[in-house]
Amino acid sequence: MKQTMRWLTLGMALAGCHTADPTFTSASDSEIAVSVVGGSLAGASGKTVGAAGHTKSSLFHRFVQGLNPVQEAYAAVWSCSGGTLNPPFAGPGKDPYTWTPVSCTVKWLNGKSAGAEWNSTFTLVYSAACDVSQPWMEDQVAGCVLTRTTATGGNTRTLTGPDGNAYAITHDTNGAGSGWDGSVSPAADSGGVSLTCAMGGCTSGKTLRIAGSHLTGSVHLIDGKSATIWDHTLSTGTDGLTVSGSGASRVVSGKVTVQHNLAHYTVTATLQSVAFSDTNCCFPTSGTISTQFKSGASQGKTETLAFSAVCGEATLTDASGATSSITLQHCL
Repeated sequence: MKQTMRWLTLGMALAGCHTADPTFTSASDSEIAVSVVGGSLAGASGKTVGAAGHTKSSLFHRFVQGLNPVQEAYAAVWSCSGGTLNPPFAGPGKDPYTWTPVSCTVKWLNGKSAGAEWNSTFTLVYSAACDVSQPWMEDQVAGCVLTRTTATGGNTRTLTGPDGNAYAITHDTNGAGSGWDGSVSPAADSGGVSLTCAMGGCTSGKTLRIAGSHLTGSVHLIDGKSATIWDHTLSTGTDGLTVSGSGASRVVSGKVTVQHNLAHYTVTATLQSVAFSDTNCCFPTSGTISTQFKSGASQGKTETLAFSAVCGEATLTDASGATSSITLQHCL
């Protein structure tokens, strides 16, 4: 019920019920971890280079309807832009590349509209070991490294409801100094998010490293009210996460440190055989994330996020033992 109430509160806030308190909508730490891992891996499957925020349209459609349902009788026009790499790929000699992630809007014939839009781009840099023939990491050779970074201040994805209320999440890879916990080792830095192909090339596996990602989130209401609801710093350390296989056979294992900078506690999220078997979805389709609280009121306790075969659908068991079904919304 905790997670259900969290999304209900957010839906009420964005739909215009201003008595809701948006400070209660902070996502679980397991969700934060998978949002960055999923977004990072999206660029390694199929032909979606660095695709941040690549999700099935049905998830966004359900999100929009959850904010403020518009009757099905009204026809709607969906449009998307982005998904481009500039300049056209020609190997590491043309570094850096600019990746424009996909932004989408929906407009109903009754005048209502909503959107999921990025406000900036990502920078992609390929190492000297990378092949010059194609940008797709799944096809790259041994030792190839793709590093994705944001400009100072990060890249913000804003979900805007039909009444104009908005929910915004910013991913800033300049994470050095952003975490509250000075005991985290190695400390988060600003090296970006990187994928390194294994000795057999990326078809056999790869390593995902999150050097230091600072995630912040906020709600902005049409009456002028706003609140910060997320502030997390993520890092994997130098070893990163191990990704075996490619395409529909990717399995991720390893640990992500999540610093909760608002409530001042730190957790370790352990990915246990987390499989990304749907190349059209940036969320896992099996496996679990087990998150142990290293400090704070829940110190020593664990929450678990178990993924289902349906894109974006998961079950959260929180630190108190309460279980709820959730819909994942972010690939960052």
